[in-house]
Amino acid sequence: MFPLLKGTYMTDQTVIEDNILQLPKLTVHSEPSITTETPVTDSIIEAARKLQSISSYKTDFNFEVYRKLEQRFNEKPVRGGILFKTPFKLVNFHASCQQCLYSFEADTYGRGCTHECVYCYAKAQLTVHGMWNKPFPMPVDITEIWKTFHTVFETDARSKWRDVMEKRIPIRIGAMSDSFMAMDRSYKVTQEFLKILNHYKYPYIIFTRSHTVGESPYIDLLNPQLCSVQMSIASTNDKLNKLIEPGTPSAKLRLQALQKLTRAGFWTTVRINPLFPNHPDGYYTDPHFRKDLAPEPFDYSTIEMVDEIAAHGVQSVIAGFVRLSTFSLNRMEEAVGRDLQSFFSADCRKSRRDWHFSDKEIRAYYERYQARCKQNGIQFTTCYIGNGDDHFWGDQDLWDNKKDCCNAINRVSEFKGQTSRDISWDIRLKHSPDKMIKANDINRLHELLES
Repeated sequence: MFPLLKGTYMTDQTVIEDNILQLPKLTVHSEPSITTETPVTDSIIEAARKLQSISSYKTDFNFEVYRKLEQRFNEKPVRGGILFKTPFKLVNFHASCQQCLYSFEADTYGRGCTHECVYCYAKAQLTVHGMWNKPFPMPVDITEIWKTFHTVFETDARSKWRDVMEKRIPIRIGAMSDSFMAMDRSYKVTQEFLKILNHYKYPYIIFTRSHTVGESPYIDLLNPQLCSVQMSIASTNDKLNKLIEPGTPSAKLRLQALQKLTRAGFWTTVRINPLFPNHPDGYYTDPHFRKDLAPEPFDYSTIEMVDEIAAHGVQSVIAGFVRLSTFSLNRMEEAVGRDLQSFFSADCRKSRRDWHFSDKEIRAYYERYQARCKQNGIQFTTCYIGNGDDHFWGDQDLWDNKKDCCNAINRVSEFKGQTSRDISWDIRLKHSPDKMIKANDINRLHELLES
């Protein structure tokens, strides 16, 4: 741990003395005309020093990673700065996820993701604003996360997160980026976040596409009593994965990571999310569909992958049917070199910019995947995000865990039933930029799920 003491470090031949966290000595080699001032890092270190003196959590984090980043971009600042400034979000005020059980989100990196999945909604949104991987994802200020936990659990001070965190609403790690990207082996921000969660015994659910979650030091930091691990694998066809998810580890590596985690006592899940259709809309549900005229199948997500998932000991599958923005659909077509727009029926699109399948056809896919999971002895649930509230209520009969579409309640000991659905609409609105937004159905926000 870094004790509080009188220390020194070197920057441009200037010795600075202060009560700071003991950090590795850093000598900056720079031209005299280039400034090496690092006010952002200095502020972070000062915040850490204060927290170290008052918090029950004690850190051994190397804050010099921020200084190196700040120095790197001193002459050519990046848009938004070297820090991702919003680690926590509560998003179930949004019309598309008001029923979501895990809408309390945390990202340890932002404004990009090295996986570069061509279908990614975050990529589509941030590319438009010129903020996607410019030049790469930026880390959060870990002291902001530490401060939030300290404030909520060790003080009576006001915090915008007190109403959520005191209820022990599980945090979903991984929203607009992936917290387990390879870059974290250098920055170690996610590693520090896991240590904080363990210290405060706070439940969390991991969404990732990275196999690093199953390797040291990550697997050693995870607590099977506190966390559920969900690995997104849209396909086990790694030839197509290289085109569609060019920065992700292979599906083989991801499945091997899940196998290690399962054997280590973790509750593991594969999210086939997005689940891509093999045939045009109506293929399974329209009695007049001309199958003899159907285009060549798009065998990216295939039902056979359930067999591979089960063979690696994974305990459950979550299926979430794909929906695409026009931007993402165009990128998909460029990546695979074929027409995919013809797979979508014009009459079932939710809006001019969003491409969806019909509800009946989505249900047909879910039923097939559920049956295959049952054959393999693994559990099945569905994710309704982006496809409308009717899917949340209408597909529950397919869930093995009627209490939880993410299948963590009663599977992980600290997931005791408290979820984002318990958060009142008034509190949700406090976290919304649009205070006039309305609930889809105020009477069903907290309706009990089947037992």
